[in-house]
Amino acid sequence: MDDSERFLNLYRDLEEVLGAKYQMRSGSIQHFGANEGSRWREELNLFREVRNLLSHHGKIDGQSPVFPAASTIKALEEVLEYAKHPPAALAIATLTDDLYCAKEEELITELLSVMEQRGFSHIPVVDKKRYLTGVFSVGSLFAFSRTRPDIPTAGLKVQDMATILPPEKHIMEKFCFVDKDASCYTIKKLFEKKEAGSRRVAAVFVTVNGDEKSPLMGMITPWDVLRAVR
Repeated sequence: MDDSERFLNLYRDLEEVLGAKYQMRSGSIQHFGANEGSRWREELNLFREVRNLLSHHGKIDGQSPVFPAASTIKALEEVLEYAKHPPAALAIATLTDDLYCAKEEELITELLSVMEQRGFSHIPVVDKKRYLTGVFSVGSLFAFSRTRPDIPTAGLKVQDMATILPPEKHIMEKFCFVDKDASCYTIKKLFEKKEAGSRRVAAVFVTVNGDEKSPLMGMITPWDVLRAVR
């Protein structure tokens, strides 16, 4: 098998993988290049041109008129490998050991200071067994202040907001749970999903069993997904 045949076989494999992924008979590679595979958009256009050249022109004395460079074949192999095995949840998440998690006895003013200094929008609240018990955000503090205007922020602790911090209690946003093997494509769709009257997904939590009733393994933000599929 020469390099031209190897290239064509790889290209066909990519078409099959993406066709099955998007359930498309044609145009799957272009769709991939406009979405998850945008980092390879130029390369995908080149692959398509090389494929057309090799497919639509006969051989001369039994040999292809052109041979793809080794770098081109290597790039196609890289794209194919990514399409077959996209990054999983745990590979793109901030792991619990590296994640800033709030404790029930922690002061809200301390959390606000950490959020300002480190640019956090949400801080998970976990218990001693690493179960997620809530999510703190500025929005949740505003919601609490509306229901309990008599309680000042100074001296307020996370445990004082226990009734409003659970993920399902957030009114303006929602949080999803996945297991460690969930594809980055699946997670991307969770952030993109838009329904009339639905809350936006603010973060995705990776847990042992993929639900809120198992220990937290990591947290994924929209920025994490963008870095993974860019």
